[in-house]
Amino acid sequence: MNQNNHFRLTLSTLLQQCQQDITSLPTAMRAVFSWQRGLNELKTLRRTTKLMMSTMLIVTIIGFILGRDYSLHGWIGLLTGIMVVINLILVDQGRLTNYSWGIIACAAWLTTAITNRLIGDIASQSFYLIMQFVGITVWHRKMAAQPDASELTGRKLSKLAGCSWFALAILVYAIVLHFSKQLNGNQIYLDATLLPLGIVGSVLMVNGYRSQWVAWITLDVINVIIWFNQLKGFSPAAASMLALQLVMLANALYGAYLWFFGQNTQQDKLDTH
Repeated sequence: MNQNNHFRLTLSTLLQQCQQDITSLPTAMRAVFSWQRGLNELKTLRRTTKLMMSTMLIVTIIGFILGRDYSLHGWIGLLTGIMVVINLILVDQGRLTNYSWGIIACAAWLTTAITNRLIGDIASQSFYLIMQFVGITVWHRKMAAQPDASELTGRKLSKLAGCSWFALAILVYAIVLHFSKQLNGNQIYLDATLLPLGIVGSVLMVNGYRSQWVAWITLDVINVIIWFNQLKGFSPAAASMLALQLVMLANALYGAYLWFFGQNTQQDKLDTH
């Protein structure tokens, strides 16, 4: 009986929180798309972060030029790269306006994935696009509850939760692989890893867990391999996307350093299961 009451109480709390998040979405969206806040969050980045952003943007543009793909899809690939770079840099320092860039980047990336018939990438980018709006409300709420509301402070994931997410990733991988085979997708065994890793990384990111970077680094390594193979086949926007993946991998390593070692570790007390 006590367990039933506890379950009902937990479910009721979750539903109330979900309702509050939906109600606060317009306010959170205004904060995310505020050009004043966006400009300030870029201006107040660490010097090392600004250097990383500049390097990433230069590499992205060089990759576009060397690829010599000036078609519509090539330009979309470049736009995607620029948006993703800014989005990732802001995520590195836990800045809320990362989601404004993330929404644009996901929409642009989705068109490139569709053109290249990467079924797993299409599914993962569709998921990312939805998660941008979830992240907006959750980050806005969590940051408002912090003493310092300018940056989201990372938290530690429990071992039990980590094992649970790993098991879920394996299950989703098997499902995506099955459908990729049915739809005649490209590089299906690698491509099928993108959605499960993306789900784990996105959910952990939305909730402010540092372990998200394990998923992102793994995903970025696989993406580098996928787009290198696409480049060998002269696929649309492949050069820009490969350059972007290399940039994202470098950023993931930098982001992991910041979240694990560059933030205040007192949030370890907030561990959840």
